[in-house]
Amino acid sequence: MKKHLLCLTVDTDPDGLSGKVTNRQTLKWQGLESLQRLLEQAEFDLLSRIPLTWFVRADGQLESILGDAAYLLEKYENFWNAVTRAGHELGWHPHLYRQAKADDPAILITDPTEAQEELERLWSKVRSTLPATSFRHGEGWHTEETYSTVERLGFLCDSTAIPGRQGAAGHPMDWSNAPNKPYFPAPSNLCQAGPERPLLELPMNTWVLQAPYDAAPRIRYMNPAVHLELFANALRNWENTRKFSPSELHIWVMIFHPDEILASLEKDELYSRSAAALCANLLSFQESLHRVGQEFEWVTISQAAERWKLHHREQAS
Repeated sequence: MKKHLLCLTVDTDPDGLSGKVTNRQTLKWQGLESLQRLLEQAEFDLLSRIPLTWFVRADGQLESILGDAAYLLEKYENFWNAVTRAGHELGWHPHLYRQAKADDPAILITDPTEAQEELERLWSKVRSTLPATSFRHGEGWHTEETYSTVERLGFLCDSTAIPGRQGAAGHPMDWSNAPNKPYFPAPSNLCQAGPERPLLELPMNTWVLQAPYDAAPRIRYMNPAVHLELFANALRNWENTRKFSPSELHIWVMIFHPDEILASLEKDELYSRSAAALCANLLSFQESLHRVGQEFEWVTISQAAERWKLHHREQAS
């Protein structure tokens, strides 16, 4: 029987960073603080039973504006200790911005050499506070140089790729032809599978979803924080078009941001602003697999990576 490993990941970005417009200036974490409290509430029991993977922001913007690259790690140290004891995982999620002062625009570092050096510099500062083996690059991009740098720093799992998505003009993100499943990226083309290497790519899985303001359905990563009817439509389309590969092991990586379920924020046509909706969508995904007799298990990113590597080697032998 086929087995599905489900990963629920959280990018601990500040409120309002993601949306129709990317606001790189925002540095408030009301959504993250609210999510911490939600995990303690009985009505959201499902969330407390899922081993989440928290991709924690730790980067130069926090260093220059808030005084420390490890600002979030230190500010919420008790929370991180509690969730790791409960079986959750912490990963590293740097956004590579150049921003000297709060009033300055935050400029994305896209030069491969400069990005390499910034990753190395930052990791030397935060590695003692964040002993992570999983990585997700802010704004969903990599070059061969940055991917190799993350690999050289000792990370074993990357979850940056967004298969089928490409950034706006001038943005370095391009996963147009990337596989929508785990793979070892080829050294000269990150969108192609190559020989085994230390750093495995577990993409943020994508499917087709249409927001009310979209002229047509768009490829988006699987986000359970969207409105119920939008998730239901995407799930129905996925059920109608999915063709499970011959492999006995499948991995599905979902992602949400804390502010997307923050009820106190203004209403959004895409995001539910509701923890209840998040849980309902997760249950719907589980039920979809149940209906076709498929087994599933919620795991962290690193657990999924290890089990996929083992399965991959067994299949190859």
